[in-house]
Amino acid sequence: MANEQRRPIRATFGVWLFIAPCLAAFLAVPVVAAPASEACGSDLLEADWNKTVDRAALVPWNVYDYYDDWYMEEDMRAEGYESTGETERNTTLHPEEDWMVNWRYPQPLAPMRSSMQATMAVGNDSAGAYRFNLSAEHRMTFCVTFYGALDEDGNRAPVEADVYLMTTKQYQRYEQAYSNAHNSYGWWDDFDDLLADRAPELRRYDPMGWTTYRDVHAYEAVNEVSFSLSLDKVEVSRSLFSGEEWEDFYLVIDAWDNGHGGDATTPNSALYADVAAVATPRSFVMPPASVALVLIVLLGGMVAVPAVIQHRYSNAGLSEVES
Repeated sequence: MANEQRRPIRATFGVWLFIAPCLAAFLAVPVVAAPASEACGSDLLEADWNKTVDRAALVPWNVYDYYDDWYMEEDMRAEGYESTGETERNTTLHPEEDWMVNWRYPQPLAPMRSSMQATMAVGNDSAGAYRFNLSAEHRMTFCVTFYGALDEDGNRAPVEADVYLMTTKQYQRYEQAYSNAHNSYGWWDDFDDLLADRAPELRRYDPMGWTTYRDVHAYEAVNEVSFSLSLDKVEVSRSLFSGEEWEDFYLVIDAWDNGHGGDATTPNSALYADVAAVATPRSFVMPPASVALVLIVLLGGMVAVPAVIQHRYSNAGLSEVES
């Protein structure tokens, strides 16, 4: 009689063991806005330029000097000015400095172990990026707020843009996509709709596509955003020919129509982004294999629990027949 009373309890316990991994996976769905957004304050220090962070920009080719050949540059700029009707660079629409857009060789950066804040000016139909060497020993929280130029009444015009976090390899593909979209042949339009409808995890398999870090750090058509990042280990890419290569991180402010279906459109004005990066020391860093071990345990439990329950009920039925 005691065994019969315990059967419903065992059955209920077994069912909960079976559905617990499913509930845990459902509740673990990531949220766009990180809960650590309050960590970004206004008392942060200015960035340590060219030591822990540096700045790059992508601008339309007919706005800045891209070519070493002065005669070729004059011809290309004349062609661009003829199409746009401009006679010189409009610094209101394109506030970036020349050193940000000319050919650059990124220098190694020290690991980012302190917090910083800076204001980035991004021109119309352009993109700006901060490059960091992130440390696995610190949890990084990024906060970005956009605002436009001053209007006639002295107020800041509201503006929306896109924020992406990329590694070096991903940023290189993004940079190539920008170059393809702004060349004078206009063939990028043929790929625009294709990339807009493609899932993020599939864009990396397209020679024209690009993705963000872990396929999730893409925040499009926003006026402010905050998110956090904790690395399991240093980010290193490996290839057959070049071996291991260190990966930096690029926080990209996107102000052009990059082809994604949900991205912000070109603002037709310059925009400004207040960027804060807060480094919080981590007391314990879980090894990368811990994620795989947790998944193996959860999947093993989902397979083992029904088998154990079935085995116990089968034995219970046989014992009743024998008695």
